[in-house]
Amino acid sequence: MSRLISILTRLAMLALVFTLMTCQKEQLLSPTNNTEQPTLSEAVLNTTENSPAKIGLASPCADTLRPIIMLHGFLASGDTYANHVMRFTSNNYCSDRLFVFDWNSLAFTGNSLAELDAFIDNVRLQTASFQVDLMGHSAGGGVCYDYLSDPARAAKVKNYVHIASSPNSQPPGPNGDIRTLNLWSDADETVTGADIPGARNVMLSGADHYEVATNEDSFREIYFFLNDCRLPMTTEIIPEEPIFVSGRVLTLGENQPVQWATVEVYATDSGSGYRINNTPDATFTANVDGEWGPFGAVAGTTYEFYVQPIDLTDRPVHYYREVFTRSNPLVYLRTLPPANSTAGLLLAGLPEDDAQSVLAVFSSAQAIITGRDELVVNGLTLSTPQYASADQTMIAMFLYDDGDSQTSGMPVGLFGVTPFLNGADMFFQASQPASINIEYNSRNMNVPNWGSASEGIIIAVFN
Repeated sequence: MSRLISILTRLAMLALVFTLMTCQKEQLLSPTNNTEQPTLSEAVLNTTENSPAKIGLASPCADTLRPIIMLHGFLASGDTYANHVMRFTSNNYCSDRLFVFDWNSLAFTGNSLAELDAFIDNVRLQTASFQVDLMGHSAGGGVCYDYLSDPARAAKVKNYVHIASSPNSQPPGPNGDIRTLNLWSDADETVTGADIPGARNVMLSGADHYEVATNEDSFREIYFFLNDCRLPMTTEIIPEEPIFVSGRVLTLGENQPVQWATVEVYATDSGSGYRINNTPDATFTANVDGEWGPFGAVAGTTYEFYVQPIDLTDRPVHYYREVFTRSNPLVYLRTLPPANSTAGLLLAGLPEDDAQSVLAVFSSAQAIITGRDELVVNGLTLSTPQYASADQTMIAMFLYDDGDSQTSGMPVGLFGVTPFLNGADMFFQASQPASINIEYNSRNMNVPNWGSASEGIIIAVFN
């Protein structure tokens, strides 16, 4: 057995050395890369420092690193990258070097390229950087390819990371000359990935469409690519204190800022989900860009984020999340979109009835897939082939009663025709206070049964 372990260890080291040599070769051949290359011995030495104890969390972050701008995919928002942002800061990136671009993936005639160009120019000015690194997930990859097709715009980007997005015949840029990492998966049921000639291609075996943008293997490859073949010191999200959380209030789907919305933060009892105190621990008013915070969170404490748009005719939303372990600037709070919008038509059937609750369960870092994952709400298993087959790539499930005050578990609304979303008939009575229990992959969350007319929607977010 010891001999077998020794052989496997040597093979792993040979694979690592080959990867490092390949990365160096790519850098030397890249016409856009003019940074000094680390030696192979220096790169291998970095692999021995993969311990959180060696990160030096008390040290100042590195404010000279090139800024990174990240684009989300269809129906998503910048918080797609929340875990990666916390991993970057766990590796001493300064948070003011990390940016997300929230674009409206439902605006098929929108001006995303002009908005992205202005955003990149603002980041370059803000960080005093000649170039940025760019990342695009899924439909965001298509936006990035279009953006980089123009020579003047391409000159602003040093490196590009193409994540779970459509394959192309060459890297982006007018002549295919942008240094590119292409991440794709054989288990992606949303986009059929493939190698891109001329790019650094990495297939993340077994990862679903969202995991290609969120898991530890994805982060390792991205960090390695953007940092001159240096491996990260850790791929974990390292706990820290103090913890500060902040984010944006946006409409679901369109990502339009909900200006002047009120955000109240309450510490909750994890056993019931109810507020510990009647008065909020903190209250914020979202600014013109929908930004709120920061809030000083206590490690190990669960919180409710109550959102009330300035227009009191708009429905409020109660957000519940798992505990925070590290500062997170991407705590997004989505409100219901206008009824006449594309996303609003999809959600038009959500009840407004104080006799019942409306609950949405959101998995923020991976799809919920039957056979791999388990989602149980009040004892009813919802991670079934009907709702959670791999080809549905479900990340959010809306649960409410279809009008008969009974739970059938059958489909409701228009969710079956929409990617990533699903809906099932469940009756949560709201006439008397009670808790709704949610179990997701052996993790537990309890939320109050707010009435859906006066109190709006309940959203439970799993990291």
